[in-house]
Amino acid sequence: MVIVHPEYAMLILEVNDLREQIANLMVERDQLVCYICKDMEIDYMLKIGALEYKFMVAGNGYRKNVRRLELIDEKIKKKLPVNMASINRKINTEFKSKAKLEESMSRQIDLAIEITSLEPFDCEAMEEMNWDYFKLQKLYNPIFDLETSEEKEKLYSKIEKYYEKGNSKKLHKLAEDYDDDEIFQDEIANLKLLREKYKRILKKIQKQVTKVKNSFPYNQKLILEDENLCRRKKDSLNREIIEIHTENKKLEKKIQNKLKKL
Repeated sequence: MVIVHPEYAMLILEVNDLREQIANLMVERDQLVCYICKDMEIDYMLKIGALEYKFMVAGNGYRKNVRRLELIDEKIKKKLPVNMASINRKINTEFKSKAKLEESMSRQIDLAIEITSLEPFDCEAMEEMNWDYFKLQKLYNPIFDLETSEEKEKLYSKIEKYYEKGNSKKLHKLAEDYDDDEIFQDEIANLKLLREKYKRILKKIQKQVTKVKNSFPYNQKLILEDENLCRRKKDSLNREIIEIHTENKKLEKKIQNKLKKL
């Protein structure tokens, strides 16, 4: 009969428990980044993003006219000829970065519309893939080792790519080798090193998960899931867009009147 030292037995339990927590958190983090947040971003773009795009375009249009009026006034004050083609080129140069943001958001909305026409990922299949990914985290993630090999790192890199691309078949094939009864067989000194290492890793991944949840698009979760909040957000944007258009028309009329007097 083999007598296991109590400290050794306790260390094995602690290390394996930390390992389980880390693997679970890594699955949660990667599912958030690779799937949940992408789906939420698409949902946001379709429900609210299109209005935010209109708000951005309207706001930039208004700011351009404010700048246009400033440049016209400068020319008039200096008694210089007002060349609108030259003024418009200057404004387009000044607003180049904002125009790129408009283009980027427009592409995001187009992409969201395109993706919604594709077949959605099956929830049951996602659960199965997450379970396989969890097992593979425990088996092949180099962070669980005190020393690792280049071969293991390459294999884990493939596992991450399979998960990101939703290649559940390849993940499942690799996960078939998983031994659920696996425990650490190591010296007490090494187990203590692993325990401290795992505690640091756990804190780091907890921070990563929290950061993702506090960032866009996950921080819009309440609005997306609550129809009343979503409607209020859309109503507010619509009101602001109308107000900007109203003010912009006043500016355009002011610019036209100044040009007529020249």
